[in-house]
Amino acid sequence: MGSNTTAGQPDTQTGKRPLWLRLLIWAGAAFLLFNTVGVALSLGALPGVSAGSFIRLALVGAAVAAPLWKWHGMNVLRTWRNPAVASFTRHEDPATGGFLFDVQPARAARMPALPLFAVAVVLLLNALLVGARSTGGFLGLYIVALVFIGVGCSYVLPGARDRKPVKVSVTGRGVQGGDISVPLAAVTGLRVTHGGLVVDPGPLMPGRNGVPISSMAGRHMGRRQAARGYAVTVRADGESQSRLLAGGLTEDCAHALAAEIGRAIDAERVKLTA
Repeated sequence: MGSNTTAGQPDTQTGKRPLWLRLLIWAGAAFLLFNTVGVALSLGALPGVSAGSFIRLALVGAAVAAPLWKWHGMNVLRTWRNPAVASFTRHEDPATGGFLFDVQPARAARMPALPLFAVAVVLLLNALLVGARSTGGFLGLYIVALVFIGVGCSYVLPGARDRKPVKVSVTGRGVQGGDISVPLAAVTGLRVTHGGLVVDPGPLMPGRNGVPISSMAGRHMGRRQAARGYAVTVRADGESQSRLLAGGLTEDCAHALAAEIGRAIDAERVKLTA
């Protein structure tokens, strides 16, 4: 009989977003819309692609592709529509006679990273437009766009490598999840780990005697990302390092998942001894 467990939403993620964050989101969206339309109309007047244009296009493509594939940004996109809390379902697997856990991570905290990426896209488009007439202008806009991309990535990419859906199978043969497999007899324990950002929980006070808005945004993002950076790992007998079973989880979901997998392991061991 299947069961479903969903972590409760942390207190730091409840309620409406702060006013400054909502204003920043709307400003970023308006800025993107205004500039993208203008650049799109201007690009239609550009001459054919030359060797220099090809190099500039390659640089722009690298700026976008590197975070997506090199630093696992695709996992952030794949879980974009996931809820802000992680969840899993447990089913009995008729094919193996064991248990199957379908784990869905929480989506990455993504505000105010979106306005930063929006500005970066506009800058890259303008860099291609200006670059047709000035190499120096292209390099200036390109470098500034890289700064915006880097800051945005520092918000959304921590924990991105482990933020992906996974199916964990517990059978008489062992525990399998993703690309790992541990024999049942070799499983020595399950652990809940926290690989996200660790952020000072102290209050932030804006103003002359406090911190700038950029620091508040970074701290706010760090806290939200850290709350979704828990993982469940398994350790095999004779090994010092644990292996990741599921990541990108909220705390309640991670503890519940570890407990359910532990009970499934005990049930399979009882079957073997019987």
